[in-house]
Amino acid sequence: MNDLYVAIVNQLDNGIILLDEQLNIQLWNKWLIKYTGKSEEEVKGLPITTVVPRFDKKIYAYMFEKALLDKQKSFCSAAMHQYFVENKCAKMKPTRQNILIQHIQIEHTSHLMIELYDVSNHYKRIQNLNKYLKSSIDLSKNLEYFVYYDSLTNLPNRKFVLDRLERLIEEEDKVFSLFFIDLNGFKAVNDQYGHLQGDLLLQMFAERCNQFSQKQEVWARLGGDEFVLLVEHMTTANEVEPYTEKVHELLREPFIIEEQQIVISASIGCARFPQDGATAKQLLNVADYQMYLQKAKR
Repeated sequence: MNDLYVAIVNQLDNGIILLDEQLNIQLWNKWLIKYTGKSEEEVKGLPITTVVPRFDKKIYAYMFEKALLDKQKSFCSAAMHQYFVENKCAKMKPTRQNILIQHIQIEHTSHLMIELYDVSNHYKRIQNLNKYLKSSIDLSKNLEYFVYYDSLTNLPNRKFVLDRLERLIEEEDKVFSLFFIDLNGFKAVNDQYGHLQGDLLLQMFAERCNQFSQKQEVWARLGGDEFVLLVEHMTTANEVEPYTEKVHELLREPFIIEEQQIVISASIGCARFPQDGATAKQLLNVADYQMYLQKAKR
């Protein structure tokens, strides 16, 4: 189960139980652990009717069935069952707890969610839910950035490029070119000036890439001193040459690092879709091979 989802429900000020389609407990959040004295290890995998005998009643069985089969929500007021969690914890005031039963989908798997909350604490519960939902959105954005972007240069990374290529390949009548760029002389920069200065050079090169990027272009860093440029809607030799020249142009002006002028160049290979490969990895390999042919000519 998604770790982010579990982290969120464990912060809520209400009880959350997730059941699989056989009504076995898959999640028992911290609110329930606190107020029932039963740990998740004790109850996980057990039928809900064993852990909570009152759920063996026909009316609950009917609501569970409707939620799973028809995705129908069911609301049980506190007046119906007085309270779900009995006052077994000294810290817990006697409360009247409403229950919401509904179907949810997590990672393409159907679950039944039972949500319990204190009627007297309803507005605080909503406030907390909104707060943690916002946190989850912010965290999701950060996780997405971590997965798809290079932390040093802020350019898209290898995973971003592979995913983008696969999506483009699936589109009908799509054409594009992929340039593989290796920075010549970068190792010498690391050896002579140090890795911090080498990282700074990579960041400065990335800034130049972004500065001169056009709408149909995607610059990315694969790792080390290897970069790619993805250009949509063009594959002919006449169109490829200007982009190769563009990369060389980005490197003609020296990089100024600690008052030192550093000049590097690039070896560039190109693969075109659809003629040079049918998958993202094939295209990347072709562009990489073409780059090494260019490097061997130096």
